[in-house]
Amino acid sequence: MPTAAALALVLVGSQASAETAAQAEREAARIAAAVHQLQPQVDAALAAYEAALDGVARAVSASVAARRVYETLQAEADRAVADHLSGIVALYEDGGPLGLYAAWIADGEVPPASHLPYVTTVLQMRGEWAATLNRLATAAKQRWEADEAAIDSGLDTAATVQQRYLALQELLDREQALLDQASARARTLAAYEAAAAALAMARAASAQAGMAAAAEAVALPVPPTYRELYQAAAKTCPGLRWQVLAAIGQVETHHGRGSMVSSAGALGPMQFLPATFVRYAKDGNGDGKADIWNPADAIFTAARYLCANGAGNGDAGLQAALWNYNHADWYVQLVLALAAKIS
Repeated sequence: MPTAAALALVLVGSQASAETAAQAEREAARIAAAVHQLQPQVDAALAAYEAALDGVARAVSASVAARRVYETLQAEADRAVADHLSGIVALYEDGGPLGLYAAWIADGEVPPASHLPYVTTVLQMRGEWAATLNRLATAAKQRWEADEAAIDSGLDTAATVQQRYLALQELLDREQALLDQASARARTLAAYEAAAAALAMARAASAQAGMAAAAEAVALPVPPTYRELYQAAAKTCPGLRWQVLAAIGQVETHHGRGSMVSSAGALGPMQFLPATFVRYAKDGNGDGKADIWNPADAIFTAARYLCANGAGNGDAGLQAALWNYNHADWYVQLVLALAAKIS
């Protein structure tokens, strides 16, 4: 695959001497070929990302179901234990089996000797049933914890393949820059026009794929602590919904559960470049300092940054603010799609 660096050498070499139309045409053809070779890799990376998201969605569904089973069984076990204990207490307060037998005689009744073993057997059965329910609840809890671990593993996989997809998108951007340089010398050549058309088609296909991924994106459960911070921070920017902050938090670090250091140098749960964070820093937890790693400070700073870029000024302002947060149309679409699914 021709790299951006290799294509840059071609351009530099071409500038060293008078460039003919044929040379310019070959240059544009090389750039177009590089674009065509990159696009299948972008498609494959995006497909892998969608598959990873689908796996996370299945794990989330399984976890929710397992948790409900566990909670139901545990509640039943707690009730069974309570019934067993109440029976023991009642028998004890009546003086045990002998006391119960004496009470019957005092009332003028002569109970069958078989009644007392029956009472003891009932209490024993209650105890065994309570123990059985506790064992079932423990097994259900282990299943729920295994599903939670599967979610974490799926998030790590999705983050890895997403990074590869973003890296390939960056290569497409570099190819665009080289094509722009070639256009200054070969704007009228048919080969340049074909290369530009090929790149436009590649970008359109990538945008469509990105929109499809956004439509299928799964909104993950928002941790209670992060939910409170998103809601509180959104109030500092009239017109900004807290779900937008939550969607950014999911995409960037899965609400602080993913990597907090990007290859581009972005840091913290909301992935700020240090210089940008310093400019818009907000003390979200009131401790007198703004820390890029602190969830409260990072989320309140994100709200301030979005608001400064028009996030509270209707749909157009919000889209512009999200684009400023991450210069990619697919990112804007993904955040908006996730925000619409978060409740």
